[in-house]
Amino acid sequence: MKESIKMWSVLLMIFICSVCFLQPAFADKKNDTLNIAFSKELETLDRYFNTAREGIVISRHVFDNLLYRDPVTYEYKGLVAKDFKWNSDTELEINIREGIVFHNGEKLTADDVVYTLNFAADPENKVKTQRYSSWIDRVVKTGDYSVKIMLKKPFPAAFEFLSGANPIYPKGYYSEVGTKGFGVKPIGSGPYKIVEVIPGKKIVMEKNEDYFKDSPKGQASIGKIVLRTLPEINTQMAELMTGALDWIYLVAPDQAAKLAKIPSLTVTPAETMRIGYLVFDAADRSGKEHGMDNPFVKLKVRQAINHAINRDSIAKNLIGGQSRAVYSACFPFQVGCEQDVIEYD
Repeated sequence: MKESIKMWSVLLMIFICSVCFLQPAFADKKNDTLNIAFSKELETLDRYFNTAREGIVISRHVFDNLLYRDPVTYEYKGLVAKDFKWNSDTELEINIREGIVFHNGEKLTADDVVYTLNFAADPENKVKTQRYSSWIDRVVKTGDYSVKIMLKKPFPAAFEFLSGANPIYPKGYYSEVGTKGFGVKPIGSGPYKIVEVIPGKKIVMEKNEDYFKDSPKGQASIGKIVLRTLPEINTQMAELMTGALDWIYLVAPDQAAKLAKIPSLTVTPAETMRIGYLVFDAADRSGKEHGMDNPFVKLKVRQAINHAINRDSIAKNLIGGQSRAVYSACFPFQVGCEQDVIEYD
C-alpha cells in the first residue's frame, strides 16, 4: 500500500489550513507583559539551524533581514538595506543603513552582511535553511556600508528569501560563540532582544529601546514577551482561563469552539498560506519505472477522480476554521498564482 501511494500520488484536493489564536479579551496590561505558550520545544534559537514555525516567529522579533515584505501590500522594502537595485540578472547591489546597532552594542556594517550570507550559502556549514541561500554565489564588500550579492544564475525569489529567511548576524559574536552558543544566547538587531533563555521551558524578550526609528517593521509596542514551552494543550487552555497566559495558538477546532463560549476569551480563526495537495502521475513516471499499469495516464480517470472529491466539504468538515478549497497549487495572494483554472463539480 505504501509503495503504491509513493508511486501514484493522485491530485485529490487542494486546501488551505487554518489556525486558531486565543487570547483573553481583557488582558492585564499593568506589567506591560504578554505571556505566550508554545507546544513545541525549540532546539536552538539560531534561525539558520531551526525551521520550526515557532522559531521563525521569534526570529522575526529578534533579527532583521536586508529586506522586509509589507504584509498588507506585499511590497519589498529596505530593512537593514537602505536601498537596493539590480545591476544585472545576477548582481544585486545593496546599500546598508548606517546607525543600526546589534543588541550587544556593536554597529551593523557590511562585514556582518558579507559574513552572514556567505556562511549561510556555503553548503559546508550545513545550515538547515541552506535552500533559501543556495542561489547565492558569493557576497562581496564594496564599502563600509555597501555590498554586492552575486547570484549563480537568475533567481526570481531573491527578494523573498532576503526578506524572510536570511537574518543578519553580528560577525564577531557569531564567529566567537558558534551556532551552539548563539542558539541559547542570540544577538540580533531587531525590535526585541532576548534577555533570558531556559532551554525547554522559557524564553524572555524585551523591547529594544535602541531600535532604529525608520524601520518598516515599526516599533515594539509591548515591553516584555514571555514565551513558555507547555506541550499539553489542556494545560495551555487552563492557564489561559486563569489569566496566567494571554495568548495561545494551534488550537483544535472543537476545543476552540468550546473556548469561544467563554466571555473573557477571544478566539480568532486565521487563514495560513499553507496548502495541501496530491498530484497525478500523468506522465507515467512510476509505471515505466516499476513496470506497472498506471491508470492516471488516462484523461477520463483523472477527470473522474476530480469529480469524485468534494473539496469544499473537506475544507469545512475535516480542516475547519477558515480553510477553503483552492484550485491551483499556490496561495491565491502570491504573485503569479494563477486561479483561472478548471474547477470540477
